[in-house]
Amino acid sequence: MSQANSSPIPCETVETLLVELNIPSDMDLVNMVVDLGTSMIGLKGFSADDVSALRFAIHETMVNAILYGNKDKPDARVNIKFYLKGDCFYTDIEDEGTGFDPDLLADPTAPENLLNVHGRGIFLVKNLTEDFKVKKLPEKGVRVTFCRLKRLER
Repeated sequence: MSQANSSPIPCETVETLLVELNIPSDMDLVNMVVDLGTSMIGLKGFSADDVSALRFAIHETMVNAILYGNKDKPDARVNIKFYLKGDCFYTDIEDEGTGFDPDLLADPTAPENLLNVHGRGIFLVKNLTEDFKVKKLPEKGVRVTFCRLKRLER
């Protein structure tokens, strides 16, 4: 699979503020997961810009996990892990799907794709976060991981 923004992220080796969830593949739960993640970084002094960027990234990745990864099957599960390492808030979202290669996704900035209704989510998540990774899991499923590095207030 692929990795974008592979510059090293300053972090501690110990995870802090760890929360893990295992939820049904249900679109009605997406906002709850988004609210949990963004409220966690709000408590840790991340800026409003960080919260907005992470809100979008978590939402988009959750929707993709449910609709495309788990094919909207109600018996499928989504695992979510939020954790802080140093100044970087990590999000891991795992589905039970067959996976995808982000390098094979159409470029949403290409002229022929500008008017497409779909196809911008992963592109935007990659650009709003650091350390974006997609990993096929050994049994079944895919883990999408990204972090948001705390920005300095302007």
